[in-house]
Amino acid sequence: MEPIPSVDEHTPSIAQPTPKAGASDSGYKWRVMFSVIFGTFMFVLDSTAVNVAVPTLQKYFGTTGHPASIDHVDGVLTAYILALGIITPLAGYLSDRFGIKRMYILSLIMFTIGSILCSLAPSLTWLVIFRALQGLGGGMLGPLGISLLFGAFTEKQRGLAFGIYGIPLVFAPASGPILGGYIVQYLNWRYIFWINVPIGILGIILATLWLREQKRGTNAHLDIPGVVLATIGSASLLYAIQRGSSDGWTSALILTLLTLGTLSLIAFVIVELSTKDPLLDLRLFVKRTYAFASIIGWVSSVALFGSEFLVPIYLQSLRGQSPLQAGLLVLPLALAAGVTTPLAGALYNRLGGRWLIAAGGLLLAINTWNFAHITLNSPFTTIMALLVIRGVALGLVLQTTLTAALTGLRPTQLPRASSLLTATRTIFQSFGVAVLGTIVTNQVTAYNTAAANDLKNPATALGHQFVVKMQQLATVLQQQQHLPAQIAAQIAAKAAAGQILGPLFPVHFVQGINDAYYVTFALSLISALLAFTLPGHKRQQTSVVAEGEQNAAPAESAVS
Repeated sequence: MEPIPSVDEHTPSIAQPTPKAGASDSGYKWRVMFSVIFGTFMFVLDSTAVNVAVPTLQKYFGTTGHPASIDHVDGVLTAYILALGIITPLAGYLSDRFGIKRMYILSLIMFTIGSILCSLAPSLTWLVIFRALQGLGGGMLGPLGISLLFGAFTEKQRGLAFGIYGIPLVFAPASGPILGGYIVQYLNWRYIFWINVPIGILGIILATLWLREQKRGTNAHLDIPGVVLATIGSASLLYAIQRGSSDGWTSALILTLLTLGTLSLIAFVIVELSTKDPLLDLRLFVKRTYAFASIIGWVSSVALFGSEFLVPIYLQSLRGQSPLQAGLLVLPLALAAGVTTPLAGALYNRLGGRWLIAAGGLLLAINTWNFAHITLNSPFTTIMALLVIRGVALGLVLQTTLTAALTGLRPTQLPRASSLLTATRTIFQSFGVAVLGTIVTNQVTAYNTAAANDLKNPATALGHQFVVKMQQLATVLQQQQHLPAQIAAQIAAKAAAGQILGPLFPVHFVQGINDAYYVTFALSLISALLAFTLPGHKRQQTSVVAEGEQNAAPAESAVS
């Protein structure tokens, strides 16, 4: 499930058009609302629907009898998320330069074309590439859509506007897994992407006819070195993490990519701190609350979304559930998050971010510890209850960290700050998916190898079981088929190994998933502890804001 966009989270760095422009046409704001809902609903629906298809993609793109590994297939998710992280900081600049209506329509076109190409992908590699194209379009839909709404509604009307806007954002992640599961089970995984096509085409038509262009020039220059270095660094590290287990962590290619990615990101930091118009203004991290809230957001994103793709794999590959059944079982997470998120927003004004995030982090840690102990026989009611708790934790943590991060910043700093938050969070999310997928693959391989080694050692329980079963099978072969003792022993050894090791693979698979959840358990605890670095109740936050205002002049001169 993707995080639900908020005003603070995705507002790009463009001048907000005044609502007076549309005052003579009271219906314009609702046309804007309807147009924006189309694009955002399509974007969020696609994100959640594809998660359910991961086990099916493993089977489809695998070889005969051998499904593709998790660390290969999760590229379908990570390429999409990484593209979101790359394009989001550019949304404000591009809309300033070329016009917000024009860029919004272009985003819809890119997402729709990307969806068509995904449905026609001839291989897993091409599917990953086309998903990245989807991400480049989808990454601009959220920030540009919110800016359009800001310009169409007055300040007093924005609460109602974003309340209405939030309804499809809750409905989309709730319905995505079910719709995706139905399509995968009864039709074909390729039709998941065709859902976007009619919605996208209608959205393009409505945006063309209804939206007004609000273009304004900008003196800002595109930070091309920043774009290049961020893309090279992120893509190199992400690919190396994904392929490290299969290609070997000490192979020349993986070591080269790790080195290139690390050096590129170091150079990116240096460039961003020295340029006048950076792609991501890293100098905002000198503000204590912003820095710690951002770190909590990164950690919690990995803990929440990095491991979310494991649930459909567990339900379908290990528990025999159909894609539709898996979608229904995952539904409680989206519903719980949809209910909790607005409640957390209302409580924030009274409690502040510290206690909400600490509670959410602790709840997530308890929840993840339980997920790290699921077995092949865990009741489905238990799984659904755990997903409800996970949804509540999501609602308490994600939006709250965004709000806390922006506390004490001047209005002129908010666009850059929100872009930096969004971009870094999506990048960490993509790394989380890749790392956890690699952990599962490595651990399953390690468990299988250990079992095979035990099989060769008669002193172990598996070795003793192997010897007994092999002798029994060899005796049967000699008696019934009159085979020579040596040949019977060879055949019996292979058969006995298969009979013993075969049933152990699902056990090792779920153990690998458990190990990945142990990692996110530690991250959950870290996020809960880091929450105490944030301001507490409202009075404390007010003092922080005042302190920020007093120090804003030198800080803002550095930021700007």
